[in-house]
Amino acid sequence: MTIAVKLSEQHYRQFLIFNILKRLKLYRSPVIFASILTFSAIICFVMYQVEGAVLLGTVLLVVGLGVPVVYFASFFASVKKQVKLQKLNPPKLVYTLQFSEDSDAVAISNEKEQASYRWQDVYHAYFEKECIYLFITRDRAFLIPYEVVEDKDAVCNLITSKLGRNRCTQSR
Repeated sequence: MTIAVKLSEQHYRQFLIFNILKRLKLYRSPVIFASILTFSAIICFVMYQVEGAVLLGTVLLVVGLGVPVVYFASFFASVKKQVKLQKLNPPKLVYTLQFSEDSDAVAISNEKEQASYRWQDVYHAYFEKECIYLFITRDRAFLIPYEVVEDKDAVCNLITSKLGRNRCTQSR
């Protein structure tokens, strides 16, 4: 099975958002920070009779909600910048994957280089709504959009059979 992977800006943007927010869950710290400071602000507002409590509550609320807003705004600005740097508009052929039922490796090639990875060394596969994210290592992934695949089910079943269910995650 040979898959010529043609990526667009949309594919890359979806991958970055998936990787940072869904897979690595880096949204947790700002949300916890906002929750703690908002709860503290509510306590200050409840104690409005104490001198300075309302002012302190207001400061805590502004900081507690402002910092996560700045975090997410800078995150999405960074995603936009990274997507533009990839020059995927118009969509272009980025790499080609080759694998089969009887092979023990996946071969990946582009214009400049070729690499082969044994299935037993592949880190994880994520089957999302529009794309498969095949992580070769914890930090390096290859994207396989379903639109470039002839038989989505055959590819998904082959990858699952090679990696095993414990190294595959289906999107819900």
